Amino acid sequence: MILNIKKWFLPVLMSGLILTSCNNSKQGNTTSKPLDRLNWSERNYTVLNKFINDYGLGGKYNDKNKAPYAVFDWDQTCAHFDVEEALMRYQMFNLRYKMTKEQFRGLLKDEIKGVRQLTEDNKKIELAGIDQDLFNDYSFLYDNFSGMAGKKSLEEIHNTPQYQDFIAKLLFLFEGYGDTQGIGEEYALTWVIYLFSGFTPSEVKLMAGEAVSFELANRIGKETLQSPPGFKTRSGILACSYRTGLRLIPEIQDLFSALQRNGIDVFIVSASYKPVVEAFSGVGAYGYNLPADHVIAMDLETGSDGRIIPEYKAGWVKTFKHGKVEAVNQKIKSETGKNWDPLFTAGDSDGDYAMFTEFTGSRLSLIWNRVKGGDIGKLCKQAVDQVNDSMPRYILQGRNENTGLALPSSESILLGTTEPQLLPK
Repeated sequence: MILNIKKWFLPVLMSGLILTSCNNSKQGNTTSKPLDRLNWSERNYTVLNKFINDYGLGGKYNDKNKAPYAVFDWDQTCAHFDVEEALMRYQMFNLRYKMTKEQFRGLLKDEIKGVRQLTEDNKKIELAGIDQDLFNDYSFLYDNFSGMAGKKSLEEIHNTPQYQDFIAKLLFLFEGYGDTQGIGEEYALTWVIYLFSGFTPSEVKLMAGEAVSFELANRIGKETLQSPPGFKTRSGILACSYRTGLRLIPEIQDLFSALQRNGIDVFIVSASYKPVVEAFSGVGAYGYNLPADHVIAMDLETGSDGRIIPEYKAGWVKTFKHGKVEAVNQKIKSETGKNWDPLFTAGDSDGDYAMFTEFTGSRLSLIWNRVKGGDIGKLCKQAVDQVNDSMPRYILQGRNENTGLALPSSESILLGTTEPQLLPK
């Protein structure tokens, strides 16, 4: 008799447990941990898990009529360092250009919005002078490099003063554009992708994949390019430093996956060129597995032959600062029908400030701590002030820039330093 009772009771007990589990799942199990622990700070790990549980499928704040979505910046947010800059250097070092001499000269403006020289920090270099030097260098490279119209190997070209002058001054000009008031970052970010003129978008994507693979294997550090002494030019000897290496961020890869598993869609909004971001973030590429239609970024016009021309995409916003908000409104809200704000945003710089603050329906924003002032610095300070809130508006995550690895804290160790910092001194 006892055996019969057991045979009857056990299936009923198991059924009850299954039903209870299903009900808990539907109502949102606040004790579950969608994220792997990895190197999140303890505070951020708790907040992110609670957010996903509360707003994901079955969560107490999940609205079936408003499918939730998250928006991430790409460079310095989803990957360590900047993929667009990495590709610029890869293209430059390997002379992967498809422009004639005249087409290249057309990208060099001696006056930009009334500005004729770079800032004092950039030695007040006259645009006309550096432009002429770059054109002279490019003309020599075009006529002599076997990858263009010449016969010399890349190794032979690397030993010429024209090549050494070219790479130093092209990088100097790009950085100078961004630093110079009246020209600025938006111009620089647009200008640098005009260097893809003559390529198809697919060819740029392939080249970007090469650059990413190269920089993932490269050491993290800082290098300086200098034009060669004794080589007579109009703008003289110039030098420019840059950061080497790219790194994946496992915490972001896992966050993408956790959000998607719990019914929160993921989008990228980047100030880099769309095919470049796709090469890094795409399905089957480097572990982020984001489909191309979830990448929103800068775009260019192509000619009738499908090749890029140095014109920005007609009717499309420049996805920088407030342009990121406009891009979300157009590409997500209007075109997908999700006419509501992203619940979650993530970024690292002033370029993301508008995206962090103008979506009033957002509930949580992740900021990677680069120990910066400015607008992003204000939000970092707010995150620090909210450290004891159960559900803050902003959270601050630290990393070690020397390794590319997240730190289990809100403090970061900047490149070339050893001491963690929370906020600028």
